[in-house]
Amino acid sequence: MNHFSLHTDSRIWVFLCLSVLVTACNDPYETSYRVTLPNLPDTWTEIAGIDRWHIEWINSSGDRESRDIHDAAVTGDGFEIHILQEWASPVIAYPYRSGTALTPAIMRPAGAIFPSDADVSSGTISLTWTGGVAAFLYLELARHTDQSSIRQPHYFDWQRFRELLESDIVPEDVRSNPWLADWKTIAKKTVSSGFDRRRITAIKPLEISIPAPVDGAWIGTSPFSAPITATGERGETLILQVCDAIDAYVSKDGVLRVSSNAWIWIGWRYR
Repeated sequence: MNHFSLHTDSRIWVFLCLSVLVTACNDPYETSYRVTLPNLPDTWTEIAGIDRWHIEWINSSGDRESRDIHDAAVTGDGFEIHILQEWASPVIAYPYRSGTALTPAIMRPAGAIFPSDADVSSGTISLTWTGGVAAFLYLELARHTDQSSIRQPHYFDWQRFRELLESDIVPEDVRSNPWLADWKTIAKKTVSSGFDRRRITAIKPLEISIPAPVDGAWIGTSPFSAPITATGERGETLILQVCDAIDAYVSKDGVLRVSSNAWIWIGWRYR
């Protein structure tokens, strides 16, 4: 039987509760971990000018904590946080451009799930772009789960979920770019009826054409996507792939927020 053969697999909920207890028992007083961040895609700095990260986590007192740092400040050894030991929790990091409309949560995040083996080793929590998908799903599960639910996100088998994302059971386009899946809807359905890996499919976008507000190249919000290589002059037709939810495209001059039926251009000078 394939490791992920069950369509609705209750076993994916039961692993991390035990792993957290083991971690806590190994060193019940150690809450300090070094956090490292992934390299930004070259186009994110060259075209979008991204220069900062907004990081959020649950600290050792059980309170949400956040920190904003310059990208150059996290090269090498990273930075230190104190994290909750009692159960699995996410660390999520949103890249953004300071002082502009390219605020945190527009670009897709990096992240990790503590204490998953995929993300934690030798006192270091390594944030990755794939870990950002898991951290985002964790937060969406938490947003739709009440305290009486048996489907708490800290019971979810995050290690197995990460293996699933990289397996050939998931459609090839989603393996290449996990942000093509609708994780918000997947989270809602998981809370209401359990996890079903068949829901991990690519959103079918619509193609829209709008007049380009500025000259030059554009990038999307996913670190897994290739840059939009087509460039054009102001007023020329810009062809975009969009979904019902508001998304964004970014140029060297500003942010284009788009949906299937509307768009708005926000240039840096308007911030």
